[in-house]
Amino acid sequence: MIKISEDKIKFKRKIYKQKEIYYITYKKYWDGGFDNDASLSDKADFYRVANLFSDAIKKIVSALNDYIVIGNNFSQKECLFESWTDMKSYDCYNNLRSYIKKNKSYELKCSEDDLIIDCIVENNFRYLACIDLYLPNSKVILQPTCHSELFIYAEDYNKILPVLKEVTDNSELVLSKNAFDWK
Repeated sequence: MIKISEDKIKFKRKIYKQKEIYYITYKKYWDGGFDNDASLSDKADFYRVANLFSDAIKKIVSALNDYIVIGNNFSQKECLFESWTDMKSYDCYNNLRSYIKKNKSYELKCSEDDLIIDCIVENNFRYLACIDLYLPNSKVILQPTCHSELFIYAEDYNKILPVLKEVTDNSELVLSKNAFDWK
């Protein structure tokens, strides 16, 4: 992971205001990870699904021959981390905070930074982070959410749809399309 200068990357926030977006989901719906008293089985299932999504992200980025940019200026929310009273008790949060410093932007490459990508997915799934993954060459945003979903915002879905289908075919993950009414 290397620190980058934000002004070298062109990012248009209007990409978030599309009427229809694609998203990848899983058959089981989670809302913010798992409870503190969750069974080992539930935790194992959660991490298995988080790993499926992390692998899907890495496959998408690799298939598009792109890299990831993260930072406050490349995200739908202005703050990369939510504020929870007990968040510092989560190892995944502390691990990610050690990688990502406030008010900086970074470039991630799948081959070198896959542990960091895993941490981002885990934290986004557990409500602790709001880190979007911007692919500058493809003009795509991958947004893992706390509901076991991966929203995909793109300037041109025709370019990336074959990749999304390839990643979700023969998988437990499902590619869908959703419409929004941005009034």
